[in-house]
Amino acid sequence: MSAFEPTAKATLAPQVAAVAPFGVFHDLRWIAVGHNSWPTLGLELVTMLLGRGVLGAVSIRLVWSEGRRRPSWSRLFWRGVASSAVAAVLLIPSASLLFGLAVVPVSWIFLAAVPLAVLVALIINPVALAPRWWRQTVPLRAVGWEMGSFLVLSGAGAAMASVPWWAGSLVALASGVFDAWSWRGVVHAVVDREPWSFPVPVVPFSLAALVALVALGSTFGFIGARPSHPVKATSPSAVGGQPVLVVSGYGSTYTGASVGTATLPTTFSERRFSYRGLAPDHGPLPYRATDTVKPLSVLDRMMAEQIRVLATDSGRPVDVVAESEGALVAKTALLAEPSLPVSALVMASPLLVPGQTTYPQSTSRGWGVGTSVLMRAIGAAFHSVSPVDLSPDNEFLASIDKQGSVLRDAASCPVPGVRQLAILPLADATVTPPGAASDLEQVVVVAFHGGILGQPAYIKVVAQFLDGHRPAGNQFLSTAEDAIRLASAAWQVPGGPGSPSPTRCASAGTELARTAFGS
Repeated sequence: MSAFEPTAKATLAPQVAAVAPFGVFHDLRWIAVGHNSWPTLGLELVTMLLGRGVLGAVSIRLVWSEGRRRPSWSRLFWRGVASSAVAAVLLIPSASLLFGLAVVPVSWIFLAAVPLAVLVALIINPVALAPRWWRQTVPLRAVGWEMGSFLVLSGAGAAMASVPWWAGSLVALASGVFDAWSWRGVVHAVVDREPWSFPVPVVPFSLAALVALVALGSTFGFIGARPSHPVKATSPSAVGGQPVLVVSGYGSTYTGASVGTATLPTTFSERRFSYRGLAPDHGPLPYRATDTVKPLSVLDRMMAEQIRVLATDSGRPVDVVAESEGALVAKTALLAEPSLPVSALVMASPLLVPGQTTYPQSTSRGWGVGTSVLMRAIGAAFHSVSPVDLSPDNEFLASIDKQGSVLRDAASCPVPGVRQLAILPLADATVTPPGAASDLEQVVVVAFHGGILGQPAYIKVVAQFLDGHRPAGNQFLSTAEDAIRLASAAWQVPGGPGSPSPTRCASAGTELARTAFGS
């Protein structure tokens, strides 16, 4: 498996023989990125169901309780196929969201996808074991084994992401032993007790309730992801202190009026980056959320222009403080044109490793074509309540798709003469591969994605860095972030970033310059 997933060190490998439905979830994430046509998708899904039917039948029969009538091989096989099909239907949304997360790494996506998958695992285990599963409750012992499996698989993935390849084999072996133990625990928990029977379909109702609960929770989460307005604009004539261009993120809006939230100290003169451009007097034009949905090359040109104008108005180099999408735009503009008059760059909630996979633009062929169609539907649903649009038709995401191999290195690459700081929300550790941007100066804070700028405590960190000081980090938070990164690696789609090098960074800058400026 390392041959297919070398950079991620096969963090998904321990889930191959995991207790149902984690094995199905493993397969779906490989299939999400590993099919390039609709016939291929259908063949892979059928193969998965048959394979899971065989594995389930063998696993269940080997650990079946003594003294209990053992079902026939054929009965266990077809129950395994049916239960895997049910699990696949319930887990496809989670696998699809994780596919989208690999394109644009925002923790809100992870927090919507993975809890749903875990809750499905906690409830669905009687399906392959009990003839009248739909009218029985789920044993607490089985819930405990499923939850334990999730934790062990997370730990095994973390271990495989941090040890040499030869030690990874030992980790996989140990996790396989636990997988067998958990199969035995779940089977005995369901088979060994007298089931409580109800006149209503308990498990289906429970599954429907949990899907509704997670959908509602993730919807409110995506609403919460709506970017705050971190600054108030200053007119061009007010530029007197150190000029700072402040860039909000995806889905933000600007009315042209003061926002009324925390700003930098008066030794700095802030000006808002406008996703619409500049007025004749060089002031930022008001913009709507839809104005943030532009191709990255267009935004890079706008960023370069507004940096030059601010530097000319102030007569000194500019500092840039940017969040989320804005951080990606600022960094790629600097890589494309390193001569821009910028002395410091602060990236809050940066998209550290975007474009780990790609959205196929065709609806009939391309790697992940079926998942891409699902993402259009899911993206439309979430976009109705949130600025987060995961559709492949989104111009900004389409531009990330086209330049994915370049953008994976962008955040980590140095820019000569520019001091850089990344302020990382702890929640985003769930979507950042281990080792990403390790050479970048970082400060970890307790926050969600897009929730940093505008909070007074974090504005102090920004001001401290812009003043030339190194912000004091919190070792506990840094350790927690590393642990979360490693554990979360087991629940993402296959793949991962390489390590940036001077050659790759130079190549990234050249390609970005060609795309944005035609040079």
